[in-house]
Formats: sequence, structure tokens, C-alpha cells
Amino acid sequence: MIYFILALAIIWAFVKLYTHVFNYWEQRGFPYVEGKFPLGSDPCLSRPSKFLGLEVQEHYRKLSGHPLGGIYVGRRPDLIVRDPKIIKNIMVKDFAHFRNRGVEIPSKDSPLTQHLFALEGTKWRALRVKLTPTFTSGKLKLMYSLFVECAQRLERKLNEDSMKNEGVVDIKDTIARFTTDIIGSCAFGLEIDSLNNPDEPFRKIGMRLFQRNLKGRLIELIYSLAPNLRNYLKLSRTSKETEKMFMSGIGQTIEYREKNNVRRNDFLDLLIELKNQGHLYVDRQKDSNIENDHSQDGEAQEKIEMDLGMITAQCFVFFIAGFETSSSVQSYALYELAYHQVIQDKVRREIEEVTSKFGGLNYQALHEMPYLAQVINETIRKYPTLHTLTRVCTKPYAVPGTKYVIEEGIRVLIPVYSLHHDRQYFPDPERFDPDRFSDTNKSSITPFTFLPFGEGPRNCIGMRFGLLQTKIGLVTLLKSKRVLPTAQTKSPLVFSSSLSVISQNEGSIVLKLENI
Repeated sequence: MIYFILALAIIWAFVKLYTHVFNYWEQRGFPYVEGKFPLGSDPCLSRPSKFLGLEVQEHYRKLSGHPLGGIYVGRRPDLIVRDPKIIKNIMVKDFAHFRNRGVEIPSKDSPLTQHLFALEGTKWRALRVKLTPTFTSGKLKLMYSLFVECAQRLERKLNEDSMKNEGVVDIKDTIARFTTDIIGSCAFGLEIDSLNNPDEPFRKIGMRLFQRNLKGRLIELIYSLAPNLRNYLKLSRTSKETEKMFMSGIGQTIEYREKNNVRRNDFLDLLIELKNQGHLYVDRQKDSNIENDHSQDGEAQEKIEMDLGMITAQCFVFFIAGFETSSSVQSYALYELAYHQVIQDKVRREIEEVTSKFGGLNYQALHEMPYLAQVINETIRKYPTLHTLTRVCTKPYAVPGTKYVIEEGIRVLIPVYSLHHDRQYFPDPERFDPDRFSDTNKSSITPFTFLPFGEGPRNCIGMRFGLLQTKIGLVTLLKSKRVLPTAQTKSPLVFSSSLSVISQNEGSIVLKLENI
């Protein structure tokens, strides 16, 4: 009997110790969603069928009427920000308090984590400044011939597919292979032809990285709930085999280029230039927005080794971002156009008019298709690639105009999916309406409610690149093909329950192609 009582006492003590954090938001006077043992406010962690963006949206709605509010992810107190003005302060005006994302902790034991998306503080700033020139309009124009080569392969593939199986294709898979080829060419300097070779190694790696098996879900769960445990166990989202392949491939390409004096005006060229400088430096005395928590007094600069691991990490995140994001945007756009033939016809007329004006599909022509841009914007409003953006408070922050103080270490959630589907900002949010983004209407959109690429210093550095490959992919298909739904087309689209911040639909997107 005494052992039973002792066991109950130990369980009671554990539960009390575990749940004492659930008073965090109440004690600080914040509105909040109640946390319960053992998963806090986040039942989606135990519901494998729930899309995380919808889970955040439930909390967003429960906090209606408040500018922000607390939730609990396991035992961790997180803060959801609803007010666009506060979001602007966090992402832009008071960025110095929220410079880090906190999505992954870079580790020397895992070289591929040393990428721009995960780096923090001065390391992030130094690399961001150096990589930004890669994505200017001028640089992309120099790369444009590489895009065209991949688009020509896509056109040939679409012509072949339209002649088979009555034109029914898995458009998601086809477009994903197309974007894989572009990224392989522009980021890795490799002539990848996954359009015609679905077993191409890079394509298979990308698919493995986004597989939602039990092991992957467990790692994501630990990333969400127990960051200290993930560090102790040295858990990584990428396998050693993947690291080895990327490191080997990039190393061989760099060696070949330097030995043969090869230049392709691509992303890797810039990284090679940075490597040959030896190091990157950032002057903290000149950068008032960045502080280094681990610096020594009097030390003015931080040195970053641009070694093979650092170079490969940037190529790797470029690959990951483009593999799932731009391909998804194109697939979702084609899915919507299949169900909205009037909109599709309007896009096609614009393509015909502009390409006729410029004598073909050159770089400038792609930038003079405003209605196509509206279609893309409405697609990424309805289907944002990142359903939630994260920022970590790096020093206490008094929220302007409120009584609230965000403490250091608190993770702030910016609910992109929820904002994009809030009828206060976008009436009838489930309706696909590109006219929301017309010259007449876009000025009425509340600032910082449309955040497909983030905002401020940590916005998406590859936005121009992603939009360029999205436009050339859509134009290549729509100029000669009509897309239609089929009996196999799933409607509406159902999003995956993956704990990833990237929104992914379940299964294929099957459409029918008709020659025009």
C-alpha cells in the first residue's frame, strides 16, 4: 500500500512540476488559451490529421478581440500576434528585439544547418549582406538563360504528357521536377534533368526530406517541445547520407570550376567568390540592429569561415526552399485556374499579347504581365507557403500602446495563414479572386496582413528568384495548354498534418491538359 501511495505522490509531483508553467501568461496579464497536461494548448500534437496552420487559426480565433495572446506548445509559452500594427513593429520597426527565427539551432555537427534561414545575430547579418546581390534583378537577368533551358524541357515534357493517358497528369509532380531542374542549374551548377528522369538523385533526396514518416514526425515533435533534448541527442532533420551527398557534389563542382576557370553567373559563383575571400566579417559597431550575445568586450568584428560546409548549407537551403515552395505555388495556381476557366482565359490572353509585343518570352516580358502577378498573389494568399512565421524575442520588449511586455526568449508566432483567411482583411477568403490585387484594390489591403514572403530584414531573400521561376513555369504551360479538373482531382485540397512550417497538400494534384 505504501508503495502505491508513494507512486501516486511521485506522479502528482511530476504533473505539478510539468504544469506549473501553464500559469505563465495569466501571471503576466496576457490574454491566453489555456494549457493542459500534457500538450498545452496544442492538441494537434496528438492529432495526426490536423494541419498545423488550421490549429494556429483556431487559437487566432479564440484570441479574437485581443491584439495578441499566449498559447502553450507543450510546456513552452508562445505568443500569437494578431494586430498588423504590432506585427509591423516586430518585423520592421523594432526588429532589433526580434532578430532570430528560432526554427533550428545551427550545429557544427550538422553542417547543413549553417544556412541563412537558421543563422542568428551577427552571423546571419554578415551572410545576408553578402548573399543579397545574388538575387537582384541584374543577377537574375544574367541567370535567365538557365531558366529558359529548363522551361524548354518542361514544354517538351508537357507536349509528351498531353498525348498520353488522355492528357491526365500529376501536375504537382511535373512542376516539382521542373523547379528541381532550375535549382540544380542555378544553385549547384548541375545539369539535372529530373523532368525526364524521375529517379534523378536530387529529386529523390528532395522527396525524402519532405516525407512525413513516423521518425520524421517524432523529430519535429522534439524540435517543437524539447529543444534542449534535441541538442543533447544531436537530432537532425537531415541524414548523414544526405549531408555527404550534398557536400561531395558541391565540393566536386567547386573544384571543377576553379580548375577550369568556369563561370555561369549563378548562385554558386558568388559563394565561390566569398570562399576565396577567406572569411566574412560583420562590424557590430556599425550595425546597430545586431548584437552578439557571445562576443568579447572590445571585439569589433566577428569572423565567419566560408568553408565547404558553409557554402553547401546555403545551396542546401536554396534547394529545400525551391523544391517545395515555388513548385507548390505553381501547382496551386494551376489547380485554381482549372476550376476558374474565365480567369484562365484572361491570363492566357495577357500571355499572348505580351509575348507578341516582345517577340517571345524574354525577361522583360515576364515583368509586364500584371494579371499573371495578380493570380500568383491570390494563390499565395489562399495557400501561403509558410503558414506561420516565427521570431524570438532577444531582449525585453514593451509593446507600444499596450500594457504588455514580451520577455527575452519568448517565441512570437505571426499567423500568416490566419491573416490571409481573416474575412476582416480578405472578404470571402475561400473564394479565389485575383482582382483583390488589382491596381484599384490592392491599396485597400491592410499593411502586414499579406505576408507570403515575410517582411523586414528577415524577409525571403529568394523572393525574386521564386517569382521568376513561378512565372516562367506558368507561362510555359498556359501559352499552349488548357488545364481542366478531372474525376481524379481532389477538391478541395487537403493540407498535410506535418509539423513543418511549410504548407503541403496531401497526395497529388491531378489535372487534364488540352492542346490549344
